[in-house]
This record gives sequence, C-alpha cells and structure tokens, in this order.
Amino acid sequence: MTLSQKVLERVAELEDAAPHELEEPLFEAVDPDALDQVFRTQPNGPRRAEGRIRFSYYGYEVVAYADGRVSVQDPTRMN
Repeated sequence: MTLSQKVLERVAELEDAAPHELEEPLFEAVDPDALDQVFRTQPNGPRRAEGRIRFSYYGYEVVAYADGRVSVQDPTRMN
C-alpha cells in the first residue's frame, strides 16, 4: 500500500467513512504522486530510509515517514 493510500485509509477510518467518501481530495493538501515517490529508492541512488513529511489534511495532522509508517492525529486532541 502506498503512503497516499495509507493516509486516505487512516483518515477515512477516523471519520468512520470509506476513503472514496472523503469530501476533500488528498491532492488539495499534498501531491499524492510526489508523496508516494519521495522516499522510494532510486535505481542508482542510496536507500531513502530516513525522513518524514508533515502536512494537514481533513483537519488532521499527518506525518508520513520514510519507513512507510503514517501517523494521523486530531490536533484538538494532541497533548
């Protein structure tokens, strides 16, 4: 599953909806293709095992990590 798919799945789960039912397209927050490609290992390059991208989507704070993890948190419930 790609990072963009993971984001959509997690947000949909928190919204108690299916991913296709989310009213705001992911591309309004981040370029899904770029998100899926940014941590991919390049044919003649080093493995991209570190890093993260943080953005807001659907009222949530999203962090996508190079290792494939995705964190989605409601900012009103953070600390």
